[in-house]
Amino acid sequence: MFSSQAQLRKRTPEDGTDRENYLSLLVDEFINTNSFEAKCQVLANLANFAYDPINYVYIRDVGVLDIFIFVLKNEKNVKLLHFAASGICNLCIDPVNVEYLLNHEALKPIAALLKSNHCETLADAVAICIYLFNSHAKATLNVPGLIQDMELLKNSENKVVANLATVFLDDVSKNN
Repeated sequence: MFSSQAQLRKRTPEDGTDRENYLSLLVDEFINTNSFEAKCQVLANLANFAYDPINYVYIRDVGVLDIFIFVLKNEKNVKLLHFAASGICNLCIDPVNVEYLLNHEALKPIAALLKSNHCETLADAVAICIYLFNSHAKATLNVPGLIQDMELLKNSENKVVANLATVFLDDVSKNN
């Protein structure tokens, strides 16, 4: 369910932490913890906050999107990549977030996820590509091998991945 500012105020106790500060605390915890499990839990929480457009400004302002991009560019762990991809998938319906992804060179790391062995990460990566192709970023999706990767994914045994890849390829063919 999407939230309004009034709903957020109503759910936040008078002496409670507001949404922006809470997200900032999560960012600090992700950056400062040495515990892998804590990093996973925090990144999953951050990805969950990304579903609601009311959080988009806070997410950009406190560096959540930067963490997602950092993880895609620097991590190899399947769990961390999955949570980062999920967060970006939730965020990329917003044109400002798309522009942020473009400005921070996130397209190649997103495209690299199309080779993941983790089905949920694959589904997120394909969905991100669909969102980006249907946004103002369409012209920038000239990542080498993207169409070939989607052709392979179209034949995936995982029906979610196969269907999403088919949707992407249908979108591309309609626009050529």
